[in-house]
This record gives sequence, structure tokens and C-alpha cells, in this order.
Amino acid sequence: MIFRKTLFLLLLSLTVPALADADIKPPQQLKPIEYQPYVASLVSNYLSIYHYSGLDLNNETAKRVYKEYLETLDYNRLFFLESDIQEFQAWQSEFDDYLRVIPANLSKAYVMYNRLRTRVDQRADIILKLLDGEFDLEKDETYQLDRSKAPYAKTEDELNDLWRRRLKAEMLRFTLQGTPKDEMMDILRKRYARLKRNNSDLDNTDVLETFLASVCRSFDPHSSYLKPITKENFDIEMGHSLEGIGATLRSEGGYTVITALVKGGPAYGSGEIAVEDKIVAVAQGTDGEWEDVVDLRLDKVVQKIRGPKGTKVRLNIIPAKAADYSETKEVLLVRDKVKITAMDARAEIREVEGPNQQTMRLGVIEIPSFYMDTQAKIAGDPNYKSTTRDVRKLIRKLEAEKIDGLVLDLRQNGGGALDEAIELTGLFIDEGPVVQIKDLNGRIRVNHDPDENTVYTGPLAVLTSVFSASASEILAGAIQDYDRGLVIGSKSTHGKGTVQNVFSLQASLNKQMRRAFTEDVAGALKMTTLKFYRISGGSTQFKGVVPDVVIPSPYDDLEVGEENLDYALAWDEIKPAEYKNYRMVTSFEPMLRTNSAKRIAKETEFQYLKEDQKYREEQRKRNALTLKLSERKAERERLEKIEDTRNEARKVRVSPIKVNGKFVLENDQVVPEEEELVTKKDEPAAEEGEVAQNDTDKKEDVEIPDFILEEGLFVLRDYIRLQSEGIAGVIPGTSHKEKNPALAP
Repeated sequence: MIFRKTLFLLLLSLTVPALADADIKPPQQLKPIEYQPYVASLVSNYLSIYHYSGLDLNNETAKRVYKEYLETLDYNRLFFLESDIQEFQAWQSEFDDYLRVIPANLSKAYVMYNRLRTRVDQRADIILKLLDGEFDLEKDETYQLDRSKAPYAKTEDELNDLWRRRLKAEMLRFTLQGTPKDEMMDILRKRYARLKRNNSDLDNTDVLETFLASVCRSFDPHSSYLKPITKENFDIEMGHSLEGIGATLRSEGGYTVITALVKGGPAYGSGEIAVEDKIVAVAQGTDGEWEDVVDLRLDKVVQKIRGPKGTKVRLNIIPAKAADYSETKEVLLVRDKVKITAMDARAEIREVEGPNQQTMRLGVIEIPSFYMDTQAKIAGDPNYKSTTRDVRKLIRKLEAEKIDGLVLDLRQNGGGALDEAIELTGLFIDEGPVVQIKDLNGRIRVNHDPDENTVYTGPLAVLTSVFSASASEILAGAIQDYDRGLVIGSKSTHGKGTVQNVFSLQASLNKQMRRAFTEDVAGALKMTTLKFYRISGGSTQFKGVVPDVVIPSPYDDLEVGEENLDYALAWDEIKPAEYKNYRMVTSFEPMLRTNSAKRIAKETEFQYLKEDQKYREEQRKRNALTLKLSERKAERERLEKIEDTRNEARKVRVSPIKVNGKFVLENDQVVPEEEELVTKKDEPAAEEGEVAQNDTDKKEDVEIPDFILEEGLFVLRDYIRLQSEGIAGVIPGTSHKEKNPALAP
């Protein structure tokens, strides 16, 4: 799905230490805070009036809200009992009534959330008791993997049996990994004590965000409600920068631990902070009071450390090399703007054999997202961060390196700033429309390339996957419509052809609420308000962009496209725009497809792909995992043998494509790629429950080649050859309305 939650700098997944049962209190029943019903009213009114779908809050929409909320709370049906569901179902057609009143009635949403917290708490207690029992790992029974459509348990005993099987499945996994029993049981006890602790840490803002996000998704999959901290992280993701100390944190054993330092950030520059240091207290300014942060939720620690550029923050830390936890030191840092580079565009040069055995140099620019630091741009910063600015510099570097063609790799690009997609498309055309946008009232506007200059005029390919969405599809669709370059990739892009606007809600609260809550408590609404259409007239929504040359993908058998999402908006089309046809690609497509199919049939990695997809399909149909250790061992040995055979073949495989140079942007300059984060130098710790093998047992890591990129480069190579030989003839750019002889029957 596209609801990817990017790990922001200073915000990683929460890991909380295990506590003794006596230390963990049952969760208190949460109640709506005074402002929350008004926020809910604002969200429901905005959706009813301004959402692109034109849906109203009625009984049918209410059922959607109920379904989305229930699935969010207990998707795999492992906590609620059938009696809970019978109680809840009486309200499923009434959520529209609860939301239409001012202030909204959140009582039923809180009842359901509190019930879940009670069930989770009860379940954690039962699980910890179950772990004291005996498990027969040779008993012939199974565990249902996907229970999203299964009946809810009728009784506690039935639910206990489900969890006994789940625990047994986890034990089998540890046993197969070689984890000693005592260690395995310790891990599981900590895991479920942590479940109980996390459950007790949930607060009213979590309830509101969970419920209102469900309300939004009942209109379409991409609308959502963002509580204030989520909105802040959303802005960071789009801008690729934040104001803070430049460190990545995790929670471990109750302490906030430094995981990595950003080169050039305040923490790195101080010389006083190291990876694995533990933060035990935080103070604001040079004389602010210390606030203890041991056992505090990681997101709340993050909020205390972040702050405006130029302000000061003091950290009390236990150095990684401290003899014991009584040794601490104080570090004063001046917050600064920290650029997040993990999702920045980056480039490399690949060499492949071309015509007459000559080496062909192909540039590859990976673009993980379309980002733009809007605040810096508005402030007049000439070096504001943006995808187009970065890619322009990378192209110039690649052209200086004498590339013969260029690939834009959008396989993992889930979208981002629309303006960036439009401007980036403009680097490859001289002028013209890029995308058409229609609003709720049917009004259509055409967005054009804002710059008449063409930065790159050479052979071009765009590499896509089912994860290429939104702004990625705008670029791919425009390049295809202009016939300016090849689109290569999996059977279709994601199909997200809608635009979301973010509306801050604090200012819309009534005066009384704003006086009572001066800080932002209302958060924001991310709502679908517009729909994308290609310049050829068809929407990118639902169907996505079908490549010119299709390459099998590891995700072809998975339901991860827009068409698989509940309440996705439908595909339609409008009148085409006026645009020029560059006539650079279409006439070559039949031969390119034929050549690609022949290579794919011979490439063993694509054969492995077919085998894996067939195996996954069989597993999905079975939807059951055997809980008999001997059978699991036999299956594991069979799969390991298959993987060993593949890896032996990979060891002797000689890649026909060589990497010759990698480049990134650093301080607004293109430089050779280096490690950007200072991380722990030791061997990374294994994930919880994963057992590090002894050196004598450790298998040699074998790199799986990026065979999809390789095939994409081969297709581009063939295209360059055909183009240079003039096969099929290439006609200079003409209006899209003129008949292309190469397409004539």
C-alpha cells in the first residue's frame, strides 16, 4: 500500500523495555478532551463539503467508517470477542449521526478504543501465563495466518487457543533459528510485557487520530487525519529537512539511545556525542530545568529535543563507553537545520556492452520521492532543497561523464510535491502541458512546463513499478504521451491519480477553544480535492500507467495497487490537451518488447521469480501454517536447499553490467557517494529474536543482482542502437493529432 510511514530523522519505531507485571498498571479508560469533538466536527464537515468524491455523511458512509475503524483496531481478529462485535454493530449505521452534530459525539469511538485496550491488556496477561505452560512442538495442528475474514472468537477459551497456536508458531520460528529455549522464552515474555506497556502509553490523541483517519479513509484511501506531531513529521518528509540536533534515536531498556549521527549536524559537530550514548534527561536553553526522559515514549522525547534553528538544548547522557550508568555528562547543543538525505536523488553510471562490442555508458538517477523544502523556498533561500534542482545537477554531472543514455528510476517513488513532478518533466521537453487537474466542480486546469529550456535531450527511459505512485505517474505518463522516452517496468504503476491538500485545523476552532488551547491541538486534515489526468486525456487514477515494455516484477502477484484498496476512486477520462509528439519511441516498441522477452526467458532470476510467486500463491490458498516441528524443519530444509542452489549460481554469475561511479548531493554539490550517517561500527545487532550465527556457521552473503534494472538498461541500450541505426524512422516532433506513419496498420 501507499500508506508508507517514512522513518524520519529522530523518529524510529518504539521499543520499550519489559517490566515486571507488578510495575504495569491496567490502562485507564480514556475520555475525549474538550477540543476533540469540535475537531471531529471540522473534519466531517470538510469531508462532506470539499472532498472530491462528493460523498455525504449518510448511513452507507457510516458503515464504511465503522468497517475502517474496526479493521484498524483489530484487523486480524485476535483481540475482540464476538460479543464485543455484536455490541458494536448496533452503532455501525449511526456514525454519520455522531459526526454531523456540533460538537461531534465521540463516545462510541472511545468505547471501541477503550474496549480494545482492555482486551489487549487482558490478552497480554493471558499470554504471559500461557508462556509458563508446556508446548508440544510435534503436535499435528495448524495456525491460520490471515484471520481478517475469519469469525471472531466466541469465547475466551477459543481466543486463548488462537493465541496458544500463535505463540507456538513463534516458538517454532525461534527453534528453527537455533535460539536456546531460555532465551526464546525471555524474548517472548519481554515482547508481550512490552505490548502491555505500549497499550498503557496510548493517549487521547491516539484515539482521535485513529478514529478520524478511519473516517477519512471511508471517503478514499488517501485522505487522513494527522495529529500535530504527525503533521510535523509530514512536513519534515516533504521538505527533507528539520530543525534539531541531527541524530537518529531508538528506545532500548527504557533509555533513548543514539543510533546514528548526521554528518555535519549539531550532534556530530559537537564531538561530544557518540553512537550508543544514552539520553537520560533534556533541558531547554542554558538554564532550563532538567526533564527526566527515562521510560518516556520515544516520540515525546523527540518533541523535547527538536526545536527552532538557533535555540539551545542540553542533553544529559550516559556515554557509550561509561564504566557504569552512574557516569553521565552534560552536552549543550545549538539546534540547526538538518538535511535528511536518505530519500534524496542519487546517480550512478552503469557500463554495458553496446554495438560492435563497444562499451555504452548509461546514467541511472534514482528518485525515491518528489521533495521540496517549501518553507525555505518561500523564505527566499537560493539553495532550497528540491528534486528538480538535485536532478538537474546530477544530469550535468552524468553528461560531463559522457553518458549515452539516461534512466530515471522511480520504482520506489510513492509521489510527493506535484510542482516538482511537473518541473522535473520539463527537464526533458522544451515546453507544453504536463498534467491536467480536475476539481470537485468539474473545472479543469492544465499545468505546463514552467521552463522552456531542455536540460537533457538524449535517449531516456523511466523505470517504474507498482509502488510508483501519484507524482511519479504524472512524470511517467507525460514522458510516454510526448513519446519522449521509454517507460519500462512492472505491468502497471500504482494508480494513485488523486491530489491531497493539507488543511491545518487549529485556526478553525472556535475562539473559546483557541483561548483554552493556545498550542496546536487540532492537527490537520489531508483530504483528496483534485484528480490527475494525463495530457492524452485518461486519468492515472486506478489504472496507473502501463509501461511500453513490461518486465516481470516480484510484486505482480501481490494486491498492492490502487485497484486493491477499499473505496478507491474510479478511472475516467477527459478531453486531451494540445501537445507535441516527439516521435522518439513508439515505432521501436515492438522490436524492444521482442528482444526483452527473449532475454527474460533466458535470465534465471526471472525464473526464480516465477517459482517464488507460484509458492506464495499456494501458501495464500492454504492460509495455514503447520505447527509440527518436524514438518517445519523439512520444509525449511527444502527451501534452504533451493536458496543454496540459487546462491551457488549467483556466485559464478558474471553481471553483464558494471557500476562505474556513484554520485550524491552534498552541500548543494555533486560528490562521489560516501556513507552519510555515522553509525555504530560494530556488527549490527540482530533483530529481536534473530540469532546471530557463529562465524563458523555463518553463511556467506550472496548479493542478489538488480535484474530488473539490468533488463531496463538492456532495453535502453537496444533503443539507443535502433535509434542510431534509424530503424523504423524517427519523425521530428509534431502535434499529437497528426497521424504517425509508424503506427499505421
